[in-house]
Amino acid sequence: MVQYSGDLSIKDVKKAKAALSTVIKETPLDYSNTLSQMTNSQVYLKLENLQKTGSFKVRGAYWKMLNVNRSVAKSVVAASAGNHGQGTAYAASHLNIPCTIVMPENASTTKVAATSGYGASILLSGLNYDESYTTAQDFARKHSAAMIHPFDDPYVIAGQGTVGLEIVESFKEVDIIIAAVGGGGLISGLCVALKEKYPQIKIIGVQASNSSSMIESKKNRKITTIPSRFTIADGIDVKTPGKLTFDIVKKHVDKLITVTDVEIAEAMFLLLERGRIVSEPAGAAPVAGLLSGKLSLKGKNIVPIICGGNVDMPLLNKLVTRGLISAGRIVRMVVGLTDKPGALKDVLDVIGSRNANILDVQVDRFYKKIGLGPVEVLISMETKSKEHTKEMLKTLKQQGFTYRLIE
Repeated sequence: MVQYSGDLSIKDVKKAKAALSTVIKETPLDYSNTLSQMTNSQVYLKLENLQKTGSFKVRGAYWKMLNVNRSVAKSVVAASAGNHGQGTAYAASHLNIPCTIVMPENASTTKVAATSGYGASILLSGLNYDESYTTAQDFARKHSAAMIHPFDDPYVIAGQGTVGLEIVESFKEVDIIIAAVGGGGLISGLCVALKEKYPQIKIIGVQASNSSSMIESKKNRKITTIPSRFTIADGIDVKTPGKLTFDIVKKHVDKLITVTDVEIAEAMFLLLERGRIVSEPAGAAPVAGLLSGKLSLKGKNIVPIICGGNVDMPLLNKLVTRGLISAGRIVRMVVGLTDKPGALKDVLDVIGSRNANILDVQVDRFYKKIGLGPVEVLISMETKSKEHTKEMLKTLKQQGFTYRLIE
């Protein structure tokens, strides 16, 4: 068992990397032509969404559990709404350690099932992560279980730092690494792994604008708890950063920025459509930061870390639909028709002739505000682009149809 007596160093991360070499995947660096052109730089995506359990979290959890004193703690417990729980459960199952994961009562059934599938006992408690964490602490005391913290632990930080070593070992010319920041475990690990030997590499953190506790803490020069506000990036929705992570971040991180949920959703859509990369919101935050216009990137070699890919299907479906609407490729409009046989066919023929794909048609003759004359039809369709949409609408107008777009 490795003991930490002082500040973490690159040696600690190397020990973790050696121990994890037969356990975790060395995830690829994937060059993105699309993002490189959009930013006038060279962008390589570190695909931790392809890691076991779908996230980088297994690195820190596994290294922590390799160093649990089994003579004192017979089991482990962790609080998590998703990725940390799955990483902990996976590590515990491979090390034959009994494991309990405390999850919020409103945790998604998909994430509960995935965590349970790795062999963990699930305890639903609390309405958010903080309340679940309190329950996990009580559980640890009552059952003499080792607490596996998601970020504020030296073993966890060293384990997450192995991501940084992989990056520089395969791409020594990297100038900038961009990482999502919640509690700060990943970005702290990157700093420990890289700043000692590679001080020229800029490490940039990205937080959700509605959950920027690390930025507020750095601004206030002390650990700050922020009020609870909604963000789709639940993987980095941390109200209070850790003490260890805050100390490392304030010393070594070069810049912290925020991105909105809209920017995160657009980054997810771009990764999926152009790169065929499935990312969860937290995983897409670095790409949102890359595209935010808040960073000086021209000509640089940049590595955004796609830290996870565990996205719920309903959310992914919603984001894809909204992405298509935002890109002008799903159009909803109300068309006025005379109430006579063949009128609907005529407008659908025009739309079909322009190679638009009709998704839905709704006709309501009985709504009292419509009147007894013309009929209004709600049509939803998919087009190839905004330009394609303009051409189709122009053709409808030329054919004498009236319409109004529904935003």
